[in-house]
Amino acid sequence: MKMKRYLTILVLLCTIGTVHGVHFSYYAGGFRANYYAYAENLPYSDGPYILTQNGTTFASVEKKAGGSPQPIGYARNYISSETSNNSIRIQSYSIAEGAADYSYCYAHGQGFTGTGNSQTNEKGVYYRITPDANEHDGDDVMVYYNDIVSISTDEGTTRLYIGGPDTMDHLAITRGQLPPVTTEPVRENEVLRFPNVNVLNSGDSSWFSGVHAFPAKIGDVIGIFAKDYTEVKGWGYLRGSIYSTHTMILTVEPVLSGDLDYDEDVDLYDLAKLANNWLVDIGYEPPPDTTPPTPNPMQWAPGGEPREIPCGSYYCATMTAATATDPSGGVKYKFVCSNSDFSSGGQADCMFNPGNCPEWRVSPTYTVTIGGSGFKYTFKVRAQDFYENKTEWSPALPMN
Repeated sequence: MKMKRYLTILVLLCTIGTVHGVHFSYYAGGFRANYYAYAENLPYSDGPYILTQNGTTFASVEKKAGGSPQPIGYARNYISSETSNNSIRIQSYSIAEGAADYSYCYAHGQGFTGTGNSQTNEKGVYYRITPDANEHDGDDVMVYYNDIVSISTDEGTTRLYIGGPDTMDHLAITRGQLPPVTTEPVRENEVLRFPNVNVLNSGDSSWFSGVHAFPAKIGDVIGIFAKDYTEVKGWGYLRGSIYSTHTMILTVEPVLSGDLDYDEDVDLYDLAKLANNWLVDIGYEPPPDTTPPTPNPMQWAPGGEPREIPCGSYYCATMTAATATDPSGGVKYKFVCSNSDFSSGGQADCMFNPGNCPEWRVSPTYTVTIGGSGFKYTFKVRAQDFYENKTEWSPALPMN
């Protein structure tokens, strides 16, 4: 028995992994975004306005209906994907707003984003796990999935819907069914189901589901199936809006033989973790995490630099940081405006999002109402992990 234990330790310490790259590459499928905006002040009406936008790695639509003395219905939807090194970030951002000045007015705005393309009837969007140097199809890897849902609502009748019955709402390894796909893969290929989120009426909520891991192989194709839906509607003295951001992050890492703590190194900590599986109360604790997330310094996502957008009756500043990754999984972002009070968690942020304006937030996208148009406010962003290790600030950029 003692010889067997020593042999196990020797094999563990002498096993060396050779894979160090591995990444995702866009394979097939696309995104779809649409809106419906309608306003009514009898006998006058404006709309409905309906439009669908299909794309491959990006889709965006928006519409504003109505005007004084009409009620206003507004909807905007945006969905895109970004691949960076060994990660994918897919983000769905939706705004729906209704506003009316009189008790007999009606306003309705809704939006939808999802994976798929209605023109080709293709379901999902697909990424292949691709080898780098010294890697081969069939090598084992670990895929980490982080699902972030951030929601802000205020007055009016509002609804946010993600997942659930009759909704594409899961990840699948599509080994037996490759694009073009017009029906969802069978459930035995499913590796993770998104949590269902259904918010009715007004309120402030936010979800962060954490990190989930599942094994895969280089050469596998990961199919992503998801959609969300936002809506605001009502009669009378109404000003209701909902902002929802749904971010899916997939990260793939090679599995080094013997790397039991997944730190990309086979060392004595792995030996201690192995001993924990066989010996009682040895008191092993992993070393403290003192490393901030990457990238460090923080960076802006491609096309995510601060910019001005219309948002209902006002103007907003919106921006997206590069997706930060960290082994702890719990990455949050802080946005600071250097020449006015539009920082995350600041007075302006909390004025329009009472109860849901944290200084540090889980979404890499930040949108804040700034009021009028044409101001060149300057923003910067940094990230911190679960243990509050912080990156350096990103470059400070003015709105464009």
